[in-house]
Parts: sequence; C-alpha cells; structure tokens
Amino acid sequence: MLPIQMVETERDDFEGPVVEFWRADEFIGMAFFDGESPIVQIYPGADGDVHDLDIHEIQGLLDMAVRMVDPLAFDEGMDALRQELGAGDQSDEHPATAALLAEFDEQAAHRTEDGEGFFSKEVAGHFISKCEELDLAVVEMEGMDLVAGKLVPRPGLDLVIKPQSMMTWPEFRTYANATAQDSLRSWTARPSVIFAFVIQQPDAETIVA
Repeated sequence: MLPIQMVETERDDFEGPVVEFWRADEFIGMAFFDGESPIVQIYPGADGDVHDLDIHEIQGLLDMAVRMVDPLAFDEGMDALRQELGAGDQSDEHPATAALLAEFDEQAAHRTEDGEGFFSKEVAGHFISKCEELDLAVVEMEGMDLVAGKLVPRPGLDLVIKPQSMMTWPEFRTYANATAQDSLRSWTARPSVIFAFVIQQPDAETIVA
C-alpha cells in the first residue's frame, strides 16, 4: 500500500485547522477539532469500497493530527511537567522542548553569546536519544573544536536532514534521530570537539538547542 500523506488546510466552515489524509490522489478522510474533542472522519473510496489502513501507520498519523488540531492536546498530563519546569500554564513553549532543554541546559560544554549550546560527544549521544523519547527530531548537527574558549570550525562535521515527504512524522523522527546517531558515532572522538543541534518539534517548528 502507498503511504498516507497528511495535509493541513483551512476551511471556511471550520474554526480551526483541518488535517486531510490522502493516499496519492485519493482522499481518505480528515481530522478536526469540534470545540470539545478531536474528531476523525474516514470516507469510502471512490469506488465505494472500504480503505485498508495499516494500524501502526494510522495510529501514528492520528497522534500527529491531534497535536495539529487540538489546542488542548498537551494539557492533559503536562501540568506537573510545566510546574516542575517553572513554566506554569502561561508558557507557550512546547512541553517536550521545555523538558529537553531543562535536562541538558547545565550539561552544555560551551554556550555562545546568543545561547546556542555545544555538548561533548558522550552527552550529544544522550541528547539524541532523549529527542527520540520526547517525540523530537534532530534535523541539524554540527561539530566544532573548542580551543582556548573559542569555536573553530571542523570541515566535514555537519549534518542537515531534509524533510521526507513520503514519511509520517513518527517515521521521519526516528529516521532523523537514527541518522544523527550514526553520524555522531562516525565522527571524531577528539575531546576538544563539541556538538550543537537544531531540533524539530512535531508541529514542524525548529529550535536551536
């Protein structure tokens, strides 16, 4: 079966975003927030037949759709985390990103004037693993030498992971993080080399760690 693609749209008769599901040029269904809860509608095929949907694929798509359409998606079960991080209910920061940065903030081996963090190779490996655990993706990684408190570029120690249109978010997240781990393992273990990251959230926003 061809993979199902998600497309976020706006419709005049809906107040919030609508996520459409397509397999090639065939409309599968859509998800939206009805004011009280997220709703999914699955439509019959063009020939009136049913759609066969892979359970794991559609489950991942629906999880992602909820994050896109439900303004309360992260409220349940996240209040304690927000309080622990000191964010409170007024924070606009993605809870997963807040948790990641809170855990690794003090582990940075170096920070630039604008706040970009660089981490040792060992910590960098844990950082990538934590991203996978928190449903975040490493989409950029760079290694630089720290010499006398100054960063010196290292040729060949840079990675940019492009969006994969044929992948669902869970598939892309795991692909991106696995690629980052493989690259990190193959890069030098020289103690002076430290690593910086750009991460992507499930809502597609990217953050410099």
